Amino acid sequence: MRVGFRGVRNRTEREVKTVTSRRTFLAALAALGLRPPAASWSGPQDILTGTNTGATAIRVAVPEFVAGAGDAQALATLFNETLWNDLEFSGVLSLVSRSFYPLGRFGAPQDIEPAAWTSETVNADFIAFGNASVRSAQFVVEARLWDMKAPVLDREVLGRSYRTSELTERAVRLIAHTAADEIVEVLGGGIRGVARTQIAFESRVGNSEKAIWVMDYDGENARQITAPGVLAVTPNWSPDGERIAYTSYERNKADIAVISPRDRRGFPFEVFPGTSATPAFSPDGSRVAFSSSSRDVRGQPDSEIYVADREGRNVRRLTNSVGVDISPSWNPRTGQQLAFVSDRSGTPQVYVVDAEGGNLRRIIDGGGDAGDPAWSPNGSLIAFSWQQPRESTRDIYIHDLTTGRNVQLTRNAGYNENPSWSPDGRHLAFESNRDGVVQIFSMLANGSRVRRLTSQGRNSNPSWSNYIMG
Repeated sequence: MRVGFRGVRNRTEREVKTVTSRRTFLAALAALGLRPPAASWSGPQDILTGTNTGATAIRVAVPEFVAGAGDAQALATLFNETLWNDLEFSGVLSLVSRSFYPLGRFGAPQDIEPAAWTSETVNADFIAFGNASVRSAQFVVEARLWDMKAPVLDREVLGRSYRTSELTERAVRLIAHTAADEIVEVLGGGIRGVARTQIAFESRVGNSEKAIWVMDYDGENARQITAPGVLAVTPNWSPDGERIAYTSYERNKADIAVISPRDRRGFPFEVFPGTSATPAFSPDGSRVAFSSSSRDVRGQPDSEIYVADREGRNVRRLTNSVGVDISPSWNPRTGQQLAFVSDRSGTPQVYVVDAEGGNLRRIIDGGGDAGDPAWSPNGSLIAFSWQQPRESTRDIYIHDLTTGRNVQLTRNAGYNENPSWSPDGRHLAFESNRDGVVQIFSMLANGSRVRRLTSQGRNSNPSWSNYIMG
């Protein structure tokens, strides 16, 4: 959902409109803190060339976990599918195709013959294996991760037992997500996997108003959290995952609202006379940056970037220029800078300003129309969308703040907008109309392994949570 203001302090609006005739501005989503990964194993393959994230790929064999009888069969199938997908999308592992595996069932240590898994054909650095059963009305998974190149006594890297008394799809998927995240953390240099994170987004189903929804990181378990019939857009997670700030039209104008994604209760936030939109929580969750026209003193359509505490009080103005400033995004590593979008130069462009309002600078100088800044968890990169001069499509790029280099991630696939970083810095969610209708997608931070996360209705403006599930 592109966001902007059509003009004015005292006019009722039913949608967030464009500030210029050619483009609207998109809400930017703040990423969350993290340290860069350190490869631990030999022979890593750099799969994020150009983004300076340092992620590596390690060859892992994942034979299907052996299922017990009865109900365990279907539950184990779901577990196996979810675990494989989580590991495959992690960004640090290269899963060995099962077509190369030796024949057999591999549910216990005695089933594993190291020579078969380290042969030239398989050449696995690690193997994740185990079994799944239903015992005493509980679904139980016993999982192991072995280092196939290590001496026998040092071979077992992880040994875990997971169980749940809820024999439901959601509970089984959560066990698989937990196992995947632990494997990724060990093999990915100590950085947690993101399988237990969530994504908030805007959704319009049929002729209904857009509402805020939340889903698991892989698109499963989607649910609406804002009231039906009330236009709600531009969601942004608090760092602790307990709040989502968004732009609400409950009062028939743009205001900031805050809601709990768990129980849908609202939190207080000051209501201002004009329009206020595109909120973004600071890295420590104590402040909210947003765009507002309520304090304009020039008597003309305008909006500026403000920062307040998380209840909308103690407001400070950061920008002061003719034109629209919108879509703030915090530097999650320092909390001392914000990126935002402004059309002060004539077209929307990405700027950076210190949290106290000083040291303002434009960072994208290639012309065209740039927007949707999203700061990476390590603070060194800004993802953004860009329609370059004379181009008919819009794509996702990454700007390296150290070198000034721009790396293009999407191409030849329609309009791609609103990037949002995963908390590990290895993935991005974004919206795209590449399939005809705007939907949410995710990809690795080098633009590979694109997968579609939504399918029902029109879905846009993703915001990736911090580590909050489980």
